[in-house]
Amino acid sequence: LRCSYCPSPTLARPKVDMSATDFMRVIEHIRYYVSAGTQKEINFCGIGESMMRPDFIDLMRVARGVFPTIPFVLATNGLHMTEETAKRMVEHRVHCWISLHRPEKAGPAIEIAKRHGILLGVSADPSINADDWAGQVKWHRSQPYVSACQWLREGKVMALADGRVSACCLDASGIGVVGHVDDPIGSLKTKPSKLCMGCAQEIGMVGFKQREAGSYA
Repeated sequence: LRCSYCPSPTLARPKVDMSATDFMRVIEHIRYYVSAGTQKEINFCGIGESMMRPDFIDLMRVARGVFPTIPFVLATNGLHMTEETAKRMVEHRVHCWISLHRPEKAGPAIEIAKRHGILLGVSADPSINADDWAGQVKWHRSQPYVSACQWLREGKVMALADGRVSACCLDASGIGVVGHVDDPIGSLKTKPSKLCMGCAQEIGMVGFKQREAGSYA
């Protein structure tokens, strides 16, 4: 949809679909952290539209077969939401947030998701909780500074479509990459990156001092 608020149209990394091999490798990483008791949810989205994949529902089925109880969450623009897709999402217990960035596209999808009981909520961030994606897009910022980055505090990561792993939910270009899905299971460590310099989230006093000194990796 080329929303002006989104960094996707100007991504500095290739626009690709994650390979089946890399997807299954991600599943193995997740299995490790589920067993450790630290993985509480799987979010099937990133900087892109997951539902564009022709085999999206098949991947949800595979993942649900491995993780029968963990919550599955998705963020989508709703363009590919149909009655049939919603029924399949119900089957695999996938719940979603729908973006209001393009309301003429989101409205019908919201109604479908509501009818099937899979709507978690809607996102109107560009208007009511705006951020400039740590300086990656030309947009105003109304989002207040927060005391700690949840991702760094809790060790969250995002597996990019090309198999690299980033420690930042805003990472459009791979600046925050900390490894690859082919790395040994359990070996990945999160750390601040240059994106932290322009982000609306602090990471504690050490992170604040690093920001002031411009010393992020």
